[in-house]
Amino acid sequence: MSKYRISVDRSGCLADTICTAICPQNWFMDMDGKASFRNEIIDEEDLECNREAALSCPTGIIRINKIE
Repeated sequence: MSKYRISVDRSGCLADTICTAICPQNWFMDMDGKASFRNEIIDEEDLECNREAALSCPTGIIRINKIE
């Protein structure tokens, strides 16, 4: 089963909560008001909602890369 690494440039976060609404099992609003992920490394089973969160981010700061 493939693994994926999530990265996010929190400095560009607008705190619009879109990612947390789409994928609450992995995204939350941190104490500084910006989005954070619970798990940096995810399996294929968690890829869909995280990918949707990344695609829905208006600033495009969420990246998901397959771990080779």
